[in-house]
Amino acid sequence: MIRKLIGSDRDKIKDILIDTDNFNEEEIKIALELIDVYIKDKDQKDYEIFVDSDDEDEKVEIKGYVCIGPRPLTEGTYDLYWIAVNPKVQSKGIGSGLIKYIEDNIRSKNGRLILIETSGKDSYEKERKFYEKNQYEELVNIRDFYKPGDSLVIYGKYL
Repeated sequence: MIRKLIGSDRDKIKDILIDTDNFNEEEIKIALELIDVYIKDKDQKDYEIFVDSDDEDEKVEIKGYVCIGPRPLTEGTYDLYWIAVNPKVQSKGIGSGLIKYIEDNIRSKNGRLILIETSGKDSYEKERKFYEKNQYEELVNIRDFYKPGDSLVIYGKYL
């Protein structure tokens, strides 16, 4: 079941971000900041966060989560800011299910384009293949963007 994030999901998502062993401390801090904004400011319109969970029971494990938002100064363009799947259930379609869910959600708001920014590091190869598997196309590759040897790769999909 995919549903909107609730406050008790925060620490479970933090554990997922740590357990995936792909995000550094600063990246996890930023992901949690977005979650905190979403939880604390019900009037904000910058982020929507959804989780895949068996139900709304606080004891239930979170399978994965996704954070999206409209891209400032655009019409119908959205960013997929974060997606992470619990390592215990990776490769079982959870991530693809979250992608399909947000695509439908964005379409329902007359969204037309989803952008995903990721790293070009070798350690992110699995993530890039995942986006390609879900029909996202590499639109931009800026070499040495984050630091020497770490490119910014932007994927996109027109809905």
